Amino acid sequence: MSNEKFVQLPAKGRLLVVTDLHGNLEDYEKYIELWDCDDPDCHLVFVGDFIHSTDDNDGSIEIIEDAIDKYNKYPNFHPLLGNHEWSHIVKSPVFKGHSNQTQEFEDLIKVKKGRLEPYLSNYVKFFKSMPFFVKTENGLFISHTGPSTSIYNIKDFNKIFNNDYNYNVLHDFLWNRYGDDYTEDDVDNFLKIIDCNCMVVGHTVVDGYFIYGNQVILSSSFCSIDKAYLDIDLSVRINNMLELMNNIKFIEGD
Repeated sequence: MSNEKFVQLPAKGRLLVVTDLHGNLEDYEKYIELWDCDDPDCHLVFVGDFIHSTDDNDGSIEIIEDAIDKYNKYPNFHPLLGNHEWSHIVKSPVFKGHSNQTQEFEDLIKVKKGRLEPYLSNYVKFFKSMPFFVKTENGLFISHTGPSTSIYNIKDFNKIFNNDYNYNVLHDFLWNRYGDDYTEDDVDNFLKIIDCNCMVVGHTVVDGYFIYGNQVILSSSFCSIDKAYLDIDLSVRINNMLELMNNIKFIEGD
């Protein structure tokens, strides 16, 4: 299936997978340095949540503007939609504690740019262009989080692409957390439907990575001491989580 919201990668080249930066410009730049942008077979996937820092030093604007530039320039740069970008599309605030991060991002635009528009509209346009998922021929499915337990067959999955951003199944792939919203069996059932062996997500904060059945939850930056990412040879089939774990690497922490 060809779909601009569903990136499918062939069984050749290299894949780097990075999760939730939340405004950490220093980490973003470290991951960019690992990527060979001029090699069309070297793919870089950011699994959503570029924005909304809880620190005073918030590099969200700088990250987004660089990501827009790279997305327009390099077809091997894949920025997936996260729930924090989604909040600006649907105009639904995201809170951490008592902090309205959606409003704080708009305030940050005003501080750094002098006014809100046209910058917010340009950023939201970019958020709307973000794919939802990546599937690799060597056996991986990558999304911000999930899966949705409302998917029983491939037709149910494909309905995501025919609905708006408030669709409940898309919401699940942006907000669900393991243990509370889905089980290891739910992961296995979804992987069978999508014809993949392992699932890679971010969203939930762990220290580096956490294995949940056939799903790995990565923390590449935000609130993680050990900052983990994936570095994968796409020509090598990944049949199980043990094989996928051999591809986990780390950047130096703060």
